[in-house]
Amino acid sequence: MEEMKYFFKLYEAIEKSNLDTKNYFVPSIWIDNESNSGLTKVNPRDFFIQSLERITHLSKTENKVFKTPENPLVYCSLIRYTTTFDHNRDSKISLEPLDYSLYETGTFLKAIAILPYLKKLGVDILYLLPVFEIGKYGRKGVLGSPYAYKHPFKLDSRLGEPFLNLSLEEQFKAFVEACHLCGIKVVLEFVFRTASIDSDLALQHPDWFYWIREEDLLSGFYQPPKFDDAEIKQIIQLVEKKNFDKLIPPKKQYISMFTEVPVDVFRENERIVGILANGERVTIPYAFADWPPNDVQPFWTDVTYLRYFDHPNYNYIAYNTVRMYSKELLENGRKVQDLWNFLVEVIPYYIENFNIDGAMIDMGHAMPEELLYSIISTARHFKNDFIFWEENFNITEKSKLDGYNATLGYMFFDQHEPKKLQQIITKLENYEFSLPFFLAPETQNTPRSARFGKEYNSLVTVFNSFLPGIRFILSGFELFHNLPYNTGLCFTSEDISNFPPEMLPLYSPIEFNWVTENSVSFISQVNSIILNLGLTVQPFENYKIKLLGTTPSDSIVAFIRETNDFELFVFGNFSNNETKFAFENINEILSRSEILLGEFCFTSDNKMILQPYSYLVLKKIKQ
Repeated sequence: MEEMKYFFKLYEAIEKSNLDTKNYFVPSIWIDNESNSGLTKVNPRDFFIQSLERITHLSKTENKVFKTPENPLVYCSLIRYTTTFDHNRDSKISLEPLDYSLYETGTFLKAIAILPYLKKLGVDILYLLPVFEIGKYGRKGVLGSPYAYKHPFKLDSRLGEPFLNLSLEEQFKAFVEACHLCGIKVVLEFVFRTASIDSDLALQHPDWFYWIREEDLLSGFYQPPKFDDAEIKQIIQLVEKKNFDKLIPPKKQYISMFTEVPVDVFRENERIVGILANGERVTIPYAFADWPPNDVQPFWTDVTYLRYFDHPNYNYIAYNTVRMYSKELLENGRKVQDLWNFLVEVIPYYIENFNIDGAMIDMGHAMPEELLYSIISTARHFKNDFIFWEENFNITEKSKLDGYNATLGYMFFDQHEPKKLQQIITKLENYEFSLPFFLAPETQNTPRSARFGKEYNSLVTVFNSFLPGIRFILSGFELFHNLPYNTGLCFTSEDISNFPPEMLPLYSPIEFNWVTENSVSFISQVNSIILNLGLTVQPFENYKIKLLGTTPSDSIVAFIRETNDFELFVFGNFSNNETKFAFENINEILSRSEILLGEFCFTSDNKMILQPYSYLVLKKIKQ
């Protein structure tokens, strides 16, 4: 079968290999998806062959009509981290392959091996953080950020297993085919606004980048532009009104650091260096958070902004050139057309060569609208049902008009705060959201939800599953992981100092703790209930939900989800205290309902009691 061509090539390559690593352990849950913990010593050759055979068996039970499910469960993974494991049990993660054959860091092959595990969870879509080759100069941590890509057409070499007699591209093709055999779609995250500071693209296309004098960078003189309080106030007012006609530029001293495009470009000790026509040395400046204009995030030393437009008065990096584009720049600037054409071709390359099913666009809302439209429309020309997700905290009608199927949203900001969670449900009740958003209690940039305890994870698993939206699991959620991937959002200065890049999985080789308690069976149970109830997301407006008022507690959040045949009453206690509460028609509803999930105590004064971070789901058949 053509759709299994590379899957079969992978099988044959493993069979023909002389892989014979003696001291190789895998988490028992990779073999027995019901396992709670433990290790199993395996012959790696036999283990991977058996893993592929399990996938072949799974493929025979999958629906032959492979379409996006109406209520998908998304699993977000950084492959390099999710399957990182101390296989030889020497208490460290080796960067060199064991016996010159197998990486302990995550690979496509090991990601294939855990697909039956993901299927057990109920995963429909596997969302991959970037898998591209990573830059070296300015690198964060040991391995570098996956967002600092050198070239979007090149894959990260660490994701391939050295023993395989297959190219890295063939291994990725086999991975996508294996996902499809399991009935799992693959969505890949793409970065179109930035590139690594030592990107290969700069050597062939220096005009795609901004340049500054080398001495200004090396001396530390180069810093993000500074605005005084009055300027910041005015800038924010103008942007809120979408008046980009007279946006305030940075100071002349900042602008003067930027130069024209060099006539000669070369790599020197991993850093990109250019030579101007007058012989002066220049280099590529690092990036920084451009909005708000007084953002205090640490510098993004591993990436730089791409230069979408050429205009003599806007040859610098600032909020008005890389996000809120000044009107003059948009109307009279020259598009760097070959850069635009190149970016438009990236997703079609991955559709044609790897048959991926969708894309998450990093910071798509900060790109020129014309470029974003070209990227989306061109990709859909190659695959008309291609999935597009937007990494945007705002949930707006514009995102829908731009062609996105869903957006990230802001659930992870408000999940643990009852009043804010009630506000989200009220907005859903009033159909204030234009398209589905991620029902995510955490992301790769936030603290982990397990910081509140295992009971809290179970609570949000249940509570979010009954809301209309995109059900979401960040890899490790089901294993109650506490270690954040990154310290991008909602972290204090103390948190950031306690978690340098060398301790964070987004940048360094950190073992993924598989040998621990997990909630796999529980998530699988909840997923089965959702599927059996027939709750759908598409079309997004096709739902009925209502916030249910309770008394006297401030920590109980409750809502009613209604279908043509039944009503669901969903309660969550978002506090670490036992909570007593009541609601309208409590006795009548309880007498005619069955409990789908959870348990409660019922007091003599017509009040219910929920334990800390617990839940209750009732189903009442309509008469």
